[in-house]
Amino acid sequence: MVTDQELDVLRMRTDDVLDPLMQALAPGDVGQMLGALFRTDRIPADDPRFRELLEALPIVPLENAALVEAGQRVFELYGPEVLLILGCYGLPAAYAAANGVQVIHRARRLEDDTQRRLCETAQMLINAMTPGGLAHGGIGYRSAIKVRIMHALIRQHVRSKEWSTAEYGEPINQEDLAGTLLTFSLLVLDGLRKIGAHLSQEEERGYLETWHHLALVLGIDARLASRSLDEAKALAELIGRRQFRPSPEGRRLMHDLMVVSEGLFPIPGYGTSLMHFFLDESVFGINLAETLDLPPANWTRVLVRARAAQKQVIFRWLNRVPGARARRRVVSSYFAQKLILWKRPDKQSPFEVPPDLLQRWRLTAPKM
Repeated sequence: MVTDQELDVLRMRTDDVLDPLMQALAPGDVGQMLGALFRTDRIPADDPRFRELLEALPIVPLENAALVEAGQRVFELYGPEVLLILGCYGLPAAYAAANGVQVIHRARRLEDDTQRRLCETAQMLINAMTPGGLAHGGIGYRSAIKVRIMHALIRQHVRSKEWSTAEYGEPINQEDLAGTLLTFSLLVLDGLRKIGAHLSQEEERGYLETWHHLALVLGIDARLASRSLDEAKALAELIGRRQFRPSPEGRRLMHDLMVVSEGLFPIPGYGTSLMHFFLDESVFGINLAETLDLPPANWTRVLVRARAAQKQVIFRWLNRVPGARARRRVVSSYFAQKLILWKRPDKQSPFEVPPDLLQRWRLTAPKM
């Protein structure tokens, strides 16, 4: 477990491999390379600038394939719920980190950035959770490498914009990366618990192991990639105490996210009530809804609680009724369906979900 003093040091540390190479880029390269990454799901390896970065990165072997597969099976079963949790719990948590959110605020590309961020986050998650995807060269491994390179480029871009390292730490530093990692790992497990999912110890360990491996691929210090619930909870509370507080930038981003969230559900106020359900008590030890100035929930909070109770009943029978896991379909599938049908603003291709997951989740693929 890291200490306050160690996290102080890690706020000044970024990517030991890629950051030195960023210094050698010519003026204008950063914008061109970011644009190339935003326009495609692949890394343009035929570009010598990207090829140099790729060749510098070490191969991260998959240490415990069986445990990682157990974690991927959690997503296979609860994937739509995980997407829902990340949109209503994970992204808001990132906005509550007053120092780390400065990078998100400065790196905003277009007015539709919230929609784009949701799509990109979900796409990387689905790639990472595809069986076999985290082996070297797999679709999830490649997605993580792309994110790591994007982080390095954004870091270089932000540094050119009146960035105060003394005030905020280095952009996309190790502590902020650790906090983000927790929103994908521990926070998701907490969100599943809140809606009544029953996970075995192997499933919980597997999900954390999956993100431990991804952390190493992303260049995150291994000390910050928890493999147990107790370690993850302790780290979350420590980072929450150090970094989570109100900020104008975080509240503005939260407002934009609320606009998108409300558009996903047919009943006004349901998105806000759903976020209160997740945010009022968080794994970071604070009330995120209060920190982000989330508007009060309206009468739809009753619907959210009723739906959560219904899910608890459904999940309780998943292991008892033959075929129940394959047939289940709940309200978060609606969220995933709406997300899949979006056209990403800077691309011609729709959001992509592997055909086997579309079948398991009973979702409809978008028409080209």
